[in-house]
Amino acid sequence: MHLRSPYGGTVIILLLLLAAPAAARAQTGNGIRGKVRDSAGNSVPRVTVELQTGNGAPVNQTTANNEGDFFFGGLGNTSYIVVIRAADYQPASETVEFSNYAGRDSPGETRTVEITLLRADSAPRPAPGRTAVAQAVPTPAREAFERGMKLSREGHAAEAETAVREAVAAFPDYFDARFWLANELIRTGRLDDAVQHLEVARRVSPKDERVYLSFGELLMLKRNYGVAAAVFAEAARLSPADPQPFLRRGTALVEYAAGIDPASSVKAAEARRTALDDAEKALREASRLGGKKLGAALQQLARVYDKRGERARAADTLEQYLRENPTAPNAPAIRDAIKTLRAAKP
Repeated sequence: MHLRSPYGGTVIILLLLLAAPAAARAQTGNGIRGKVRDSAGNSVPRVTVELQTGNGAPVNQTTANNEGDFFFGGLGNTSYIVVIRAADYQPASETVEFSNYAGRDSPGETRTVEITLLRADSAPRPAPGRTAVAQAVPTPAREAFERGMKLSREGHAAEAETAVREAVAAFPDYFDARFWLANELIRTGRLDDAVQHLEVARRVSPKDERVYLSFGELLMLKRNYGVAAAVFAEAARLSPADPQPFLRRGTALVEYAAGIDPASSVKAAEARRTALDDAEKALREASRLGGKKLGAALQQLARVYDKRGERARAADTLEQYLRENPTAPNAPAIRDAIKTLRAAKP
């Protein structure tokens, strides 16, 4: 797969992926705590709650307790979608963003979400998720994949992977199986093994932005930020109304700029300035599309301003984040960051 990138000419993704060293895994101490209610404010018990990555790949599944409460733990610094599909109710979803602005060694965060379910006979609302890729899947492959998904929901990760590999062996162009397997390999740190499955998924469905989002996440883990930014740009082109590709592109560009020493040469200084300008554009678009639910965009924007030396502007942006997210679990760390920025010399 080839893409044009201003941060390194023509991108030959497979070669760069296979050549780049794997990065350390991000911290895994984050959690999502939630409550499910109906439109009257009553708790909805025992509903199935599914957790997906920000690009729609399944991660885990649980059942709310008798009070409508649920929890997912051991999560990394990325985006997730909480999805609920319950009998007699419309499907509902909520996006949860984690950010490590305050430092890579900071404790994990726990985000709290409240999801309100509307009765199925009330005003219609679009179901969350994307349209599945239409394929004539042979029965043995489909049954193996469905068995794998059941095993995954039950927490049997190794057995689920084996079943999905059976599905791929029976039908090599099986998009859902390839895509799920690639994301499972990324989740467990087997990055190079994930490449071939993403490449097949991209060939089968070249206009599915989720594939590019997963490619980008893989590149981020390899710390190949410039190429990741180009891949996220393609995802944004394919899905211009989705804030996620813009947020991730902006984040990748901030990380790319952070690795450039502007004092080393005029060319390096210009490259850093261009990356930060592009990051600001992407993050502003993410914020526009995502609204107040996408606080991570503001945190990354603050990083852009900080790296430019615009510390007052960075502090103002973090204060805006706190105004829009007054109960954010990372609020103490953000307040400390604001104090540091305010106290810094111009």
